[in-house]
Amino acid sequence: MDWRSKRLSTAMILVSGLLAGCGGEDTPAVKDPGNGKKDSGLPQTDNGVLLASFLSSLDSVRTRANRLLTKDARYQVQSASGSQYIDHNENGSFDSGADVRLQGNPIEHAGIHYAHAAGLTGAGQVIAFSDSGFRSGHEAFSGKSVTTGTGLASDDHGTFVASIATGLSDDMIGVAPGANAIFGSFDSYTQLAETANAATRAGAVALNNSWGYSGMNVNRSDYNFIFGSSSGRTYLNALKNYANDGVVVFAASNDYDQTTSGLMSGLPALEPSLEQSWLAVVNGVPVVSGDDVVSAKRVSAGCLEAASWCIAANGSWTGATASSNRSYAFGTGTSYATPAVAGALALLAEAFPDMTHQELRIRLLASADNEFDGFTQDGAVELVPGFEHAYSSEWGHGFLDVAAALMPIGQTTITTQNGTVLNANEPLAVAGSASGDAVARALRNVEVVSQDSLSASFLVDASQMIAHRPALPMFTSDDAINFDQYRAPEIGSATFFGSGAGIPIQVLDSAYDLSIYRSRNGGSDRFGLGLRRSFDLGGANLQIGGGLGEDTMDLLSDWNGGSDASLMSLDMALSAEVSDNAQVKFALGYALGQEASGLGQSADVLLNGGALTYAHQNAFSHNDRFSLSLSMPAAISSGTTSVALPMVNDSGAITHQNVPIDLAPSDREMRLTLSYERPLTRHTNIGVSFAHAINRGHIPGARETAVMFGFRAQF
Repeated sequence: MDWRSKRLSTAMILVSGLLAGCGGEDTPAVKDPGNGKKDSGLPQTDNGVLLASFLSSLDSVRTRANRLLTKDARYQVQSASGSQYIDHNENGSFDSGADVRLQGNPIEHAGIHYAHAAGLTGAGQVIAFSDSGFRSGHEAFSGKSVTTGTGLASDDHGTFVASIATGLSDDMIGVAPGANAIFGSFDSYTQLAETANAATRAGAVALNNSWGYSGMNVNRSDYNFIFGSSSGRTYLNALKNYANDGVVVFAASNDYDQTTSGLMSGLPALEPSLEQSWLAVVNGVPVVSGDDVVSAKRVSAGCLEAASWCIAANGSWTGATASSNRSYAFGTGTSYATPAVAGALALLAEAFPDMTHQELRIRLLASADNEFDGFTQDGAVELVPGFEHAYSSEWGHGFLDVAAALMPIGQTTITTQNGTVLNANEPLAVAGSASGDAVARALRNVEVVSQDSLSASFLVDASQMIAHRPALPMFTSDDAINFDQYRAPEIGSATFFGSGAGIPIQVLDSAYDLSIYRSRNGGSDRFGLGLRRSFDLGGANLQIGGGLGEDTMDLLSDWNGGSDASLMSLDMALSAEVSDNAQVKFALGYALGQEASGLGQSADVLLNGGALTYAHQNAFSHNDRFSLSLSMPAAISSGTTSVALPMVNDSGAITHQNVPIDLAPSDREMRLTLSYERPLTRHTNIGVSFAHAINRGHIPGARETAVMFGFRAQF
């Protein structure tokens, strides 16, 4: 039997009345992009938006991406209104429940507009096409390098297919408009092999096949029929040779009721070595909410035996036809879903230049959207060790999602120089309260290389990986409870270790206060000890103390990978009576600290803090109390560390580079506190306290004001 009679040459459904040059109406009008003129150039990035080899977030390109859909006629033309439909029962009218309306925008459904908004076009990539014929001179292919095979005819189908993957004109834009193309015929095994070999020589990322053999299914008999001859084996060997580096993409049948996969889309079932380089594509009409597919209706055959290497896409497009160099039409089918997938591979190849084409194929499958109503899992594929993705016999791995493929997939990690593997979704460090924004400031604009579960590299601003501990409130619950019991701002060991339980002890003729401190968060994992002695100087009182222990106040940074931090403090406070009712107190403290982490770095730091307080009793009325203080909470005054992180050097290689970090904040917090308390009656007291801080938390420019009211009644 002549093999040509076994060829399904179009694998598509053209909606009648819209195919230019085939007795239909005129090409759909293309609307103005909104600026009074047509824009035929490639997508450009907004200022400040650059896609180096990743998209760590869609937020940076979301506005431009949405503007492309709503303002650019080349994108708007792809929106199907729903007036066209698939007539499953072939009765010439739409029957709800049986037939499927074609609606929505295939560019939006696949997240392609996000890639374009980020500046991706498939530049530098090549896509090869085996098809019925092409109008190579069509304006949609203007400006790109096109290699044509022998015996090439001019035909609507191939022209349409290639324009979806690579087209660009005033009237439409394809998935990878910056990619170059190879056009080859499928009229003979020789021509098919010729195209595959040309794709191999060019290093093409994808070999697109929007066709199949009619009546040939995945079984050994049909396999032998197609590939049993010497010319058939030559073609198969050319496919295998190309598949060593590139990805072969085949359309599934458009027969909705087909129960067995076609031979070519399911070929890896008989040639298992091809699976790592093979994709089958089915056609569906998704319903989306935001960026997610919520439901879908299939309008082609299902994935069936090809399910584990199959993906779905919306195959309803407006594309170029061969009627003239400027003719376009609307059509739907797996023929048109397939080049969308091939174009997506070109976008990924541009975005991830260090990944193999097989790794890009894995990204498409791993990012396919399968969390929609109607997806029933029939199995899962371990795409890489430790990472599985579910598939169904109907939808394969789910719908093509280019935006998701450009973002981190699975767990993203950073490997430090000492081999510690950090989860990039967790803080690199929780900055200590005594360093303010110093750590984040030192790491600002330091781009660290992270890797997702599929070994794709993404750059992360290291400063965004620094968390900050909240500063202690300016008034605590203890302050509120004891508002009428005057306490000067704490300094010395209390500043560095927090409030502790005091125990008076007597050593020979000297009295001391021993304090025990524990973690401010209420835990018991960190402890410290403080010792203080007072000296009566006649008209003044001097207190000298010290402390030793762990960082119970979280003043130092807690680095990912584990940290140890300890402090040794020395403080003094001098108070003097300036009148019978007034007192001035000056306090100053210093601490030596050391922090060490599992990342391999350590730091010795010097901290200090101080306060000046004036307190007056019977200031305005009998037994009232007024106080005014100016204080500087504990902060690092000197100390440096460094951390070795993976970064891209000037030659483009990933190396671990040391980033120095000055731990001292650039601006210290200054706090003014005013308190007033007085009795109303013998059994009631009221009080009010006001505090205002500049550079709050040692963050330049940060301000905070707090007010506390108190009332106490005794019965």
